[in-house]
Amino acid sequence: MPAKTGTSHALAAFVSLVVGSMLSKYVWTYTPPLAEAGATIGRQLEPLIGAPLSQEVTGGLVLILALSFVWGVVYHLGRHG
Repeated sequence: MPAKTGTSHALAAFVSLVVGSMLSKYVWTYTPPLAEAGATIGRQLEPLIGAPLSQEVTGGLVLILALSFVWGVVYHLGRHG
Protein backbone atom coordinates (compact mmCIF):
# COMPACT_ATOMS: atom_id res chain seq x y z
CA MET A 1 0.00 0.00 0.00
CA PRO A 2 2.65 2.66 0.86
CA ALA A 3 4.50 1.95 -2.39
CA LYS A 4 1.41 2.87 -4.43
CA THR A 5 0.54 6.05 -2.55
CA GLY A 6 4.18 7.10 -2.20
CA THR A 7 4.75 6.83 -5.93
CA SER A 8 1.66 8.88 -6.65
CA HIS A 9 2.71 11.61 -4.24
CA ALA A 10 6.26 11.70 -5.57
CA LEU A 11 4.99 11.91 -9.13
CA ALA A 12 2.56 14.67 -8.14
CA ALA A 13 5.36 16.69 -6.54
CA PHE A 14 7.64 16.30 -9.55
CA VAL A 15 4.96 17.07 -12.14
CA SER A 16 3.73 20.06 -10.13
CA LEU A 17 7.25 21.44 -9.91
CA VAL A 18 7.98 21.06 -13.62
CA VAL A 19 4.59 22.15 -14.94
CA GLY A 20 4.26 24.98 -12.41
CA SER A 21 7.64 26.36 -13.40
CA MET A 22 6.78 26.20 -17.10
CA LEU A 23 3.31 27.69 -16.61
CA SER A 24 4.69 30.51 -14.50
CA LYS A 25 6.64 31.88 -17.47
CA TYR A 26 3.54 31.86 -19.68
CA VAL A 27 1.29 33.33 -17.00
CA TRP A 28 3.68 36.27 -16.54
CA THR A 29 3.79 36.78 -20.32
CA TYR A 30 0.12 36.42 -21.27
CA THR A 31 -1.93 37.16 -18.13
CA PRO A 32 -0.17 39.80 -16.04
CA PRO A 33 -3.17 40.37 -13.69
CA LEU A 34 -3.22 36.68 -12.77
CA ALA A 35 0.53 36.74 -12.34
CA GLU A 36 0.31 39.77 -10.06
CA ALA A 37 -2.36 38.02 -7.99
CA GLY A 38 -0.01 35.05 -7.61
CA ALA A 39 2.83 37.36 -6.62
CA THR A 40 0.60 39.02 -4.02
CA ILE A 41 -0.26 35.64 -2.53
CA GLY A 42 3.42 34.73 -2.67
CA ARG A 43 4.37 37.85 -0.73
CA GLN A 44 1.98 36.70 1.99
CA LEU A 45 3.86 33.40 2.11
CA GLU A 46 7.31 35.04 2.47
CA PRO A 47 7.21 35.09 6.30
CA LEU A 48 6.62 31.32 6.28
CA ILE A 49 9.56 30.78 3.94
CA GLY A 50 11.79 33.17 5.82
CA ALA A 51 13.40 34.91 2.86
CA PRO A 52 12.37 37.50 0.30
CA LEU A 53 11.62 36.05 -3.12
CA SER A 54 11.36 37.57 -6.58
CA GLN A 55 7.97 37.97 -8.25
CA GLU A 56 8.68 35.17 -10.72
CA VAL A 57 9.55 32.77 -7.93
CA THR A 58 6.50 33.64 -5.84
CA GLY A 59 4.21 33.32 -8.86
CA GLY A 60 5.71 29.92 -9.68
CA LEU A 61 5.41 28.83 -6.07
CA VAL A 62 1.72 29.72 -6.00
CA LEU A 63 1.14 27.77 -9.23
CA ILE A 64 3.00 24.77 -7.86
CA LEU A 65 0.96 24.85 -4.64
CA ALA A 66 -2.28 25.13 -6.61
CA LEU A 67 -1.35 22.22 -8.89
CA SER A 68 -0.39 20.09 -5.90
CA PHE A 69 -3.69 20.85 -4.19
CA VAL A 70 -5.71 19.97 -7.30
CA TRP A 71 -3.70 16.75 -7.74
CA GLY A 72 -4.41 15.81 -4.11
CA VAL A 73 -8.14 16.44 -4.46
CA VAL A 74 -8.36 14.43 -7.68
CA TYR A 75 -6.33 11.62 -6.13
CA HIS A 76 -8.52 11.55 -3.02
CA LEU A 77 -11.76 11.57 -4.98
CA GLY A 78 -10.48 8.90 -7.34
CA ARG A 79 -9.31 6.67 -4.53
CA HIS A 80 -11.96 7.24 -1.86
CA GLY A 81 -14.88 8.93 -3.63
